[in-house]
Amino acid sequence: MDEEPDIVSSGPRWGHGARWPGPGRRGWTAILLLGGVLACLGLTTSLALQVARQNDTINNLHAAIRDARQTPPAAAALPTIEASLAYTLPDTADGSVSVVAVGIRPKPGSAVQTWLFVHARHAHPGERYGLRQATCKGQHVTTSDLADGTADQDGNLTIVAPNLAISPQAGAWVEVYRRADSTALGGIQGPPIGRGATTFRSAPTC
Repeated sequence: MDEEPDIVSSGPRWGHGARWPGPGRRGWTAILLLGGVLACLGLTTSLALQVARQNDTINNLHAAIRDARQTPPAAAALPTIEASLAYTLPDTADGSVSVVAVGIRPKPGSAVQTWLFVHARHAHPGERYGLRQATCKGQHVTTSDLADGTADQDGNLTIVAPNLAISPQAGAWVEVYRRADSTALGGIQGPPIGRGATTFRSAPTC
């Protein structure tokens, strides 16, 4: 007959419902002291970080003030308006179109740049229109788009073309056109801010 081995264990035995003994008075005192030490360490670390950040900020401010005293700010040159002209283009089925040309010199000694502002009334709502520059190259015309815009629900249209370097050469013009079929609605022949510029209804030929 087989015998079951005896299981021998050492140490206290805990019966059903028994509890582990809690720490005594000395144990609780040690736990409280350890918690206090950790809290003090955390507070000290936080204060040290705040002081370090404040010192960095103060040092940066001192450096900025020192640099500002050494390099006084130079006076900024403002753009100047050299010329402005308004043109009214012949009326078309797409409404009344006007163009304002403004010559602006960004800073002293720089070349004058042209700004063109196109405004149309009674244009087709939702229709897209463009502004382009055309130049005669022999018997051919080369074009380049400058800006475009869409007429709103009331038929008002605004197109702004900034910072243009328009050549004053002969055989050059700017024109407003309908983008859907590239039909020209009129324009200005010659430099818009120069002398001798004229308006036209039909695009010139080379």
